[in-house]
Amino acid sequence: MEIGKIAQLLERESGLIKLVGVKEFLFFHADDLDDLRYSELHEGDRVQFSITESRKGPYATQVRRPA
Repeated sequence: MEIGKIAQLLERESGLIKLVGVKEFLFFHADDLDDLRYSELHEGDRVQFSITESRKGPYATQVRRPA
Protein backbone atom coordinates (compact mmCIF):
# COMPACT_ATOMS: atom_id res chain seq x y z
CA MET A 1 0.00 0.00 0.00
CA GLU A 2 1.09 3.55 -0.78
CA ILE A 3 0.86 6.70 1.35
CA GLY A 4 -0.16 10.11 0.01
CA LYS A 5 -2.21 13.21 0.76
CA ILE A 6 -5.57 14.41 -0.50
CA ALA A 7 -4.55 17.16 -2.93
CA GLN A 8 -8.00 18.21 -4.08
CA LEU A 9 -11.61 17.21 -3.50
CA LEU A 10 -13.70 17.38 -6.66
CA GLU A 11 -17.38 17.26 -7.56
CA ARG A 12 -19.29 13.97 -7.71
CA GLU A 13 -17.54 12.56 -4.63
CA SER A 14 -14.14 12.20 -6.23
CA GLY A 15 -10.71 13.70 -5.73
CA LEU A 16 -7.01 13.66 -6.39
CA ILE A 17 -4.26 12.15 -4.26
CA LYS A 18 -0.65 13.36 -4.35
CA LEU A 19 1.85 10.54 -3.98
CA VAL A 20 5.12 11.61 -2.33
CA GLY A 21 7.88 12.11 -4.89
CA VAL A 22 5.60 11.80 -7.94
CA LYS A 23 4.46 14.76 -10.08
CA GLU A 24 1.17 13.27 -11.28
CA PHE A 25 -1.95 13.00 -9.16
CA LEU A 26 -4.01 9.84 -8.72
CA PHE A 27 -7.77 10.01 -9.15
CA PHE A 28 -10.09 8.36 -6.63
CA HIS A 29 -13.85 8.04 -6.28
CA ALA A 30 -15.96 7.62 -3.15
CA ASP A 31 -16.72 4.05 -4.29
CA ASP A 32 -13.01 3.30 -3.69
CA LEU A 33 -13.04 4.37 -0.02
CA ASP A 34 -12.52 1.66 2.59
CA ASP A 35 -14.00 2.26 6.09
CA LEU A 36 -14.14 5.97 5.30
CA ARG A 37 -16.84 8.34 4.04
CA TYR A 38 -16.17 11.03 1.46
CA SER A 39 -17.63 13.66 3.80
CA GLU A 40 -14.90 12.82 6.36
CA LEU A 41 -12.08 13.77 3.97
CA HIS A 42 -10.28 17.12 3.88
CA GLU A 43 -7.56 18.41 1.58
CA GLY A 44 -4.18 17.65 3.15
CA ASP A 45 -5.37 14.46 4.91
CA ARG A 46 -2.92 11.56 4.76
CA VAL A 47 -4.35 8.42 3.19
CA GLN A 48 -3.19 4.90 2.44
CA PHE A 49 -4.23 3.26 -0.83
CA SER A 50 -3.49 0.76 -3.59
CA ILE A 51 -2.83 1.74 -7.20
CA THR A 52 -4.91 0.07 -9.91
CA GLU A 53 -4.32 0.38 -13.64
CA SER A 54 -7.16 1.08 -16.07
CA ARG A 55 -7.35 2.02 -19.73
CA LYS A 56 -7.52 5.67 -18.60
CA GLY A 57 -4.40 5.31 -16.44
CA PRO A 58 -3.63 4.55 -12.81
CA TYR A 59 -6.07 5.41 -10.03
CA ALA A 60 -6.30 4.89 -6.27
CA THR A 61 -8.39 2.12 -4.72
CA GLN A 62 -8.89 0.87 -1.17
CA VAL A 63 -8.39 4.43 0.09
CA ARG A 64 -8.29 4.60 3.90
CA ARG A 65 -6.62 6.37 6.80
CA PRO A 66 -3.09 5.08 7.53
CA ALA A 67 -2.87 2.52 10.31
